Amino acid sequence: MNTNLFYRGVVYSLLIAGFALGSTLTHAADSPIKLAEGVRGLATRAPKEMKIDGDLSEFKDAFCTPVEYFNADQKNRPAQFFYMWDDEAFYAALRTLDEHPANIADDAHLWEGDAVEWYFDPRQDENARSTKWEQGAVHCYWTGLKGTNVQGRFCLRPGYLDAIKKIGVEVAAKRTSVGMDVEFKLPWTNFPGFKPKIGTVIALDAEACYSDGGKRLYRAFAYGSPLSVQQPASLGKIQFVEKMEPQYWKQCAAVQMPIRCDVAWGQPARPMVTGYMALPPNCEEIGKVMFRVMGLDGRKLGEFPGTVETIERIGNFQRARAEWSYDLAAPGAYQLLGMVYDKSGKELGRVAPRMMSVNMTTGY
Repeated sequence: MNTNLFYRGVVYSLLIAGFALGSTLTHAADSPIKLAEGVRGLATRAPKEMKIDGDLSEFKDAFCTPVEYFNADQKNRPAQFFYMWDDEAFYAALRTLDEHPANIADDAHLWEGDAVEWYFDPRQDENARSTKWEQGAVHCYWTGLKGTNVQGRFCLRPGYLDAIKKIGVEVAAKRTSVGMDVEFKLPWTNFPGFKPKIGTVIALDAEACYSDGGKRLYRAFAYGSPLSVQQPASLGKIQFVEKMEPQYWKQCAAVQMPIRCDVAWGQPARPMVTGYMALPPNCEEIGKVMFRVMGLDGRKLGEFPGTVETIERIGNFQRARAEWSYDLAAPGAYQLLGMVYDKSGKELGRVAPRMMSVNMTTGY
C-alpha cells in the first residue's frame, strides 16, 4: 500500500469533515434560537457603544410592548416600552404621550409622579420568579423628571434599599413635542454571578406611572398587574435574542399587540362593537390584522379586517380598528380573537383580550 496516498486520503477526509462541521456551526450560530416554554417577551441585542442620553434612536429595532392605546385620553396615556441587552447591561426605554410631564416627588419616592416602576428578576436558580422580593431581584423606579425639569433619577423600593449597589445605573431623558422619551441602563455588575448570553431567560414587568402634573393617579403594566408589586412570580418571562424574528411573534404577540373590544356609549345608529389592536412602532412586516368573533362553541361568527389609524405620528403610535354589529353575538356569549399576518398572508400570531386587571382598580 502506498503510505503517502493513505495519509493524503486521511488528511483530505479530515479537511472535508472539518469544513462540514464548520458550516454546520456557522449555520447554527446564524439561525434564530428557539424560545423557551412560557416566554412572553424578548430583549433584543443592543447596538455597540450604547449612550444613555435620552435619544431613543438606538431602540428603533428593539422589542416593544405598547400600553394604554385604548384609553380615552389619547394625548396623555399611550406609551411604548422597549427592551435590549448586551454583555454590560440591560437597557429599557419609555416613550410617552403626555401633555403635562411632571414628577413632583422627592428622590426616594419617584413613583409619585410620571415615572416607571420597574420589576426585574434575573435569578437563574430555584428562587427565580419566587413569591418574595429577595436578594438577586430588584424592585425600583426611574424617571426623566424632577418637577417639570428634565433630569434622570433612580431609586430603590423602600424596605429593599440593599437589593443592589446601584453601580453604573443611568437614566436620561428628553422632552418631545408630544411627551417624554426616557432611557435606563441597569449594569449586570449589580447582579454578581449573572452572565448574560443568547437564550438566557429572566423575568420583568414594566409599569408606567401617570400623574398629570400631580401625584400618581393611574398605572399601566406591560406584562402583569398590581400583583407584581407583591411578588416576582407575577412577572413575565423574557428571553435574550439577537433580533426580532418572524417566528417569535407566535409567543410574543399578546404583549406586542394587546387587544380589546367595547361598545361606544354614544352612537348615531344601531349599536356596533368596536375592536382595537395596538401596533408596535417597528412592525413593518405586518400585512394585515383580522378580528375574529367566535361563539362559545368555537364556531366562527364573523371576521372583520382591521383598519390602521394613527394616534400620534411622532413615535408611530398606531392601532388597528374594526367594527361589527352588536347583534352578531350578545356580550358574554362570544370570544374575540385577533389575528396578525405578514405581507405574504402568513399568520404571525394570535391575540386574545387580557383577562386581568392592569391598573389601580379591579375590574375588566
